[in-house]
Amino acid sequence: MDCFHDRKLAERIYTNPFKLADVTTLEDGEIMQHKRMALLTLIQKHIRRRDMTELFDEIVTLLSYNYYTDNQVITMFNYLIQEGNAKKPMEFITEIAKQSEKHEGALMTIAQQIEEIGIQKGIQIGEQKGVQKGKLEGIQEGEKQASMKIARQLLEKGVERDIVKLSTGLTDTEMSNLFKD
Repeated sequence: MDCFHDRKLAERIYTNPFKLADVTTLEDGEIMQHKRMALLTLIQKHIRRRDMTELFDEIVTLLSYNYYTDNQVITMFNYLIQEGNAKKPMEFITEIAKQSEKHEGALMTIAQQIEEIGIQKGIQIGEQKGVQKGKLEGIQEGEKQASMKIARQLLEKGVERDIVKLSTGLTDTEMSNLFKD
């Protein structure tokens, strides 16, 4: 307690038992009556639910009461998206935004951020696949050039064409083009 400026206040706060509410034991109907705390409480209760879209109607109802600022809504939905489960978060937020005139702008901002994250991830995955494909094509091209070089050398040394073709895996067309420059 020595590190607190107001030692008596710190002792009163940190040394006495405090009340802790287990929101998971509350009925959703009761939570809906909590006015300004209802949305946060409902989200806290169901944050690990398989699909948060099951709470769509309750969330829309609570937002319609206009208890919340845009900052509060943004904070709650960011939490809901990061920690909760929604199979299609973009659609979930967009549909809620359509039903909530007051918070439509704030919710659409979140939806746009999700879309941008998705685009960036898509670009990153595409780039990674492109690099992998490029490496593979480069390896294959290098192997082909090596086979052609070996075939040229073997033919120059007098090895039979059929043996060279079989050994290098070159096609008839590739074999015919070996000495064309």
